[in-house]
Amino acid sequence: MSQVSRKTQLRTIDGTPKKRLFLSIISDYDLKTGICELVDNALDLWVGTERSSKLLVEVGLNVDRQLIQVKDNAGGVRDTDAELLVSPGASRNEFGQALIGIFGVGGKRAGVALGELVEIKSRHSNERSFQVDLSSDWIESPDWSLDLYEIPAVEPGTTTVDISKVRQSFDSDDVAKMQKHLGETYAKFLQEDCAITLNRAPVDPRRFDLWAYPPQYPPRTSSFQIEPAEGRSLDVTISAGLIRDRDPEGENYGVYFYCNDRLIMKEVKAREVGYYVSAEAGVPHPDASLCRVIVEFRGAAELMPWNSSKSGINFNHPAFMAVRRRVIEFTSYYTKVSRALKNSWVEDVFKHQTGTPEEIPAGQILAARKMTFPKPPSSRTPSHIEVLRSANVSVFKNKPWTLGLIEAMGLVDLISRQDYITKNRAALILLDSNFEIAIKEYIVSNKAIFPAHKYTDTYIANLFKQRSSVVNEIQQHAKFPQRIINKINYYYVLRNSLIHQRATVLITDDQVQDYRETIERVLKKLFGVKFPD
Repeated sequence: MSQVSRKTQLRTIDGTPKKRLFLSIISDYDLKTGICELVDNALDLWVGTERSSKLLVEVGLNVDRQLIQVKDNAGGVRDTDAELLVSPGASRNEFGQALIGIFGVGGKRAGVALGELVEIKSRHSNERSFQVDLSSDWIESPDWSLDLYEIPAVEPGTTTVDISKVRQSFDSDDVAKMQKHLGETYAKFLQEDCAITLNRAPVDPRRFDLWAYPPQYPPRTSSFQIEPAEGRSLDVTISAGLIRDRDPEGENYGVYFYCNDRLIMKEVKAREVGYYVSAEAGVPHPDASLCRVIVEFRGAAELMPWNSSKSGINFNHPAFMAVRRRVIEFTSYYTKVSRALKNSWVEDVFKHQTGTPEEIPAGQILAARKMTFPKPPSSRTPSHIEVLRSANVSVFKNKPWTLGLIEAMGLVDLISRQDYITKNRAALILLDSNFEIAIKEYIVSNKAIFPAHKYTDTYIANLFKQRSSVVNEIQQHAKFPQRIINKINYYYVLRNSLIHQRATVLITDDQVQDYRETIERVLKKLFGVKFPD
């Protein structure tokens, strides 16, 4: 039998938190996360009033004076509730609300994280206006009391946060990045009765559900509920597919997470969502860059899987763990489709710009068995014509007359691969004809150099009767190296010998390859055509 312990009270200790806790947690914040935390507060107040009027959040970043201001018309704070602005844990938000603020902490620590002096002015409805200041002296002092000032009337229903003595300086590049970040983070709100401006310029929404709709591999979506805590549920929507807004430099693929319509994390390519596992999505690579998965959680803020600054996802959180298996399945499948179609994205993916995502029933998502998708296409080596077309999309978009010239070079490659004894004759004739057509297209499409009143159809027809005249005419402007001109003349003579002389001229593989490389040089010079290795 255990001995019962006896406790004797020594004294009562003070459990009041130290104000320096503000400073101990500001390392979670940078300019983006700090500003967004203040915007979140305005959005929460707006949502709490059932979005009764149009919300305007004005963000100001003064680069020259290094000042920050966030102003909103979400309703303001009563002076009797002023402690909500400074006291950790104080909040009007109720447990279980579908909000994006962190209860009573986020906006306060964000302001302190951004600058040493935070001045907050607010006015609820038509009540009196007040101001409260958070300074470095107040942070250092053990005293929690804070003076509240009545100030001249500000706009009814507004709150303004002015931050100076910033802890991290910012420049014009930071402002441009902030404009993009705000548009991405709050896109879904910006498409409702909400507007955000940055330095008076409107912030435009930036959505990521820009799907392509290839017939056999359309995007898919499913909405269902999970229970991350006993007796408490979250609504979840997962959407996945191939995208048509691929950014090769930005690598804008992977998994995107929203919580209560706010973007939390984008372009996630971590093991937790299927990457770096060979049996799943594998190592991230440009050939997988059409795969995107969007995960949206909606429900009580305290059930969300975000981190404390809402800049990342806690992959060990029950809410994420409840959807992880399905996220990996979607990521793995569309990555395989992206890789299989990598040589024909233009034809098989990008041109399919409209459609409707396929709905997957909630029961199928919540079932224990693995989801079934159509078999991904088998990979194939693209033809040379497909490679050329893909490499020169921008060229023939701006210069449509180059399409025939590009495809003719693909036909030369196709002829060269045939098992015909006389294939090189056809290849040589096609190359030489393509040279003449290229020269004609160059003359016709450059009216500033070759004015139409002089280069009439009759003039051009007479010009092309003599190859030497054609070469001399174009050489005045193109200025090809003499070795290129010598090769063009040599193969022109060889072609004429083939066509006009009684004896059949033998054309070798090396000659066709040499002339092909020569014509490629011409097309590069005249039109900027690209010939991948």
